Amino acid sequence: MNKIIRALAVLLCPMTMLAFSACSDDSNEAVTGSESNSCIVTAVVLGGIPCELHTTTSDGRDSTYEGTLTGANYPLSIDQKNGRIFLADSLPAGCDISRITFSTFSFQGRAVSIRSLSTATDTIFNAADSIDCRLPRLITVYAADGSKRNYLLELMVHKQTGEEMNWSRVATHAEIAALTEQKLLAKDGVLYLFGRSDDASILLISNDDAAIWIRKDLDFDINLRSVCLKDGEFFALDGSGLLSASTDGVNWTKRGSEPMSLLVASLSSLFGVSDGSIWHSVDGAAWTQDALDEAMPLPQTEWNAVSLASRTNNGYEDVLLTGLAADGTPALWRRTIDPTGRYTFPWNSLFAQIGVGAYPGLKSSALVAYDEAPLLVGLNNDGQPALYISRDRGRSWLNAEIEGPAAAAATSLCATVDEDNNLFVICGGSGEVWRGKLARLGWKTVQKEFYRSARR
Repeated sequence: MNKIIRALAVLLCPMTMLAFSACSDDSNEAVTGSESNSCIVTAVVLGGIPCELHTTTSDGRDSTYEGTLTGANYPLSIDQKNGRIFLADSLPAGCDISRITFSTFSFQGRAVSIRSLSTATDTIFNAADSIDCRLPRLITVYAADGSKRNYLLELMVHKQTGEEMNWSRVATHAEIAALTEQKLLAKDGVLYLFGRSDDASILLISNDDAAIWIRKDLDFDINLRSVCLKDGEFFALDGSGLLSASTDGVNWTKRGSEPMSLLVASLSSLFGVSDGSIWHSVDGAAWTQDALDEAMPLPQTEWNAVSLASRTNNGYEDVLLTGLAADGTPALWRRTIDPTGRYTFPWNSLFAQIGVGAYPGLKSSALVAYDEAPLLVGLNNDGQPALYISRDRGRSWLNAEIEGPAAAAATSLCATVDEDNNLFVICGGSGEVWRGKLARLGWKTVQKEFYRSARR
């Protein structure tokens, strides 16, 4: 008899555990068990999503029309542990989620119900029916043995298109208005505005809200366009073209012995122009001459540089150097850098386009990395702030879809980007400080995958 009891216990124990696991709360686990106690949603795919879509007419005007998005392009996540069916990202602006259908709704169980928004009672769920998802909907899966599992279905729609630039004027500062030239950099959550006022070099410092600025007087004849940042250290040329360095932007120490006409920085190196050649240095002390692919003019005025992660080689960086040659024509150069030092690439002169896509040559310009592309900010021929972006990294330049701030009476501009993708534009002459952000760069990343923790 004892042998029989022990044998039955061995058989019943795993069956009991199997029945328990059929409607357990663990996530992304294949639920196995008898048909009588299965109650789980296994796959959900949206059907066609009604949406107001935008297009551009032949004369450049924005136009809208009613269309349908493919639901499979917006995958739903299933969080089994917390009982949620949701989109990891919101649907595009203009989508109508009051008429949602499903091309796939797979489950294990006997029946599925959905709770009514009007009566709060459960009715039979049909995936082909149009469902109003403007509010979260409770879906319940029933097993044959009476057990059940609840899921909260949540869909969200972006209120903006994602390509909209949200601008706010965060300050109007008298000392900024008095600046005739300036350079703006962001370091460790602090904004550093180097400027010139009444022939004196000053530094204005603010935290990232850019509302309050503290002035520091500089005992340094600084070439403002040359101020750059590398590895947390500021570098700049003085009036005679000699290099100096600073850790706080206030106290500067001479470091170079040979004059240069240009100084910019990438993530890996400093770059300077001397004797008609480009040179690079890691620390500003020792310099090495770079190769040029052809004898073309180097920038003389309005020069800027930006560094971006390479799209083709993991870990490499692309450095773009822009500006105007002595005769006022565009001088655009690009170099790919292998940080390991295994490969060395020359500077490549970029063909300057004419007409649509031509380098705009803005005045009082600044070049920043934004949305994985070079973004040129400056004043156009009418003296208005303008933004141009180059998606091919220097060859063609188009009016940015992200419109610039409505700055008034600006006589000079400077710009920088902080770690949170905020684009700051500061206007000399008016003293305005603007902060903008591309809408989709501010959207949060939501967890898409859920894993079962190890049981002990």
